[in-house]
Amino acid sequence: MNHMKRLACAVLALALCGAFLLTGCSAPRLTIGGTAKTAATIGDTTLSTGEYLAYLYNSFYNIYYSRGLYQYAQNGYDVWSQEYTYGEGDDAQKVKFDEYLKLSAQDAAVRQLMEKYNISWNADEQKELEKNLENVKADSYLSLGINKDNFVKVTKELSLNETSLFYGLYGEGGQREMSEADRKTYFDENYLSYKMISISLTDSSGSEMTDDAKKKVTDQLEGYLAEYNKSGNFEAVVDAYNKSKASDASTVKASKDEDNRKNIDGNTATDEELVKAIRSVEVGKAQVITYKANGSTATAALILRLDIHTPESLFTDETKNVIRGAKYDEFDKEVKEAVKGLTVNFKKSVVKKCDPKNFVSDASSN
Repeated sequence: MNHMKRLACAVLALALCGAFLLTGCSAPRLTIGGTAKTAATIGDTTLSTGEYLAYLYNSFYNIYYSRGLYQYAQNGYDVWSQEYTYGEGDDAQKVKFDEYLKLSAQDAAVRQLMEKYNISWNADEQKELEKNLENVKADSYLSLGINKDNFVKVTKELSLNETSLFYGLYGEGGQREMSEADRKTYFDENYLSYKMISISLTDSSGSEMTDDAKKKVTDQLEGYLAEYNKSGNFEAVVDAYNKSKASDASTVKASKDEDNRKNIDGNTATDEELVKAIRSVEVGKAQVITYKANGSTATAALILRLDIHTPESLFTDETKNVIRGAKYDEFDKEVKEAVKGLTVNFKKSVVKKCDPKNFVSDASSN
């Protein structure tokens, strides 16, 4: 389950701020002289061409660079001809990469729910973001057709709108505040804490190991399990394993509890097989488990399952994550329904002119 999907795409603040620190092919040149100032109306909102470009570049950067498509392009693959699924269920449609980017950018521009529920940006998050944006120069993104005002405006909306709306509804004091009792129930039913030493059971070519090779790995882990059962010190076991892999064992630093402990929401974790493996271990015990990581990669692991109620502060520390895990599907459904209900009118001339392929038009020359 992938919660906060749109938030995962809202990387404009970091992506654009760092874009020009990368190579030339990451800093495309784009001019939009003669293009209409207004790109679209979405409900009662007018979207300028500069804002649309900022949304479009956010979608482009997140997918093209963060997902590594640029590497395929550099090796001669035509990533623009690849098809992506936009939408879900009966509304799903197969579209080419450039059209997918345009649709994603339009989807990101929805703002109406903030006004409907009279919810403002989180003040602390806004202050922190504005501090990060202080160094943006007036001409930093003009080569993309984006002036500073539009860059800052869109960055704030992408970074603040959805989180502020979500926690403004379901967080403390929100219109649909999730009670402490409900949060504790969700926490107890879904949260897992563990420490682990994990070793892939595949060889250098990616093929699954022979049974004999697998046994060597599991025997190694069984040895670490025996050491842990004797000493009760999992950090010492992790350190021993790290030293066994290091070319110079003397350079391995001793690990601490906070280095090795992991806390996850089993309801939203992406690796369902790992969740099953952890749940198969009794709380307070350690065990060697073999499983298929992410459902595909043969893996052996020494797993120590910890009590989620120790320390007691974990429940409080995970408040936002608990609310997100419990309530995001409900929230996501409402947002999608709101999007469907909007009247969206984009100027075809602007959409055509603002071609995301222009963002990498000079890539081949770098």
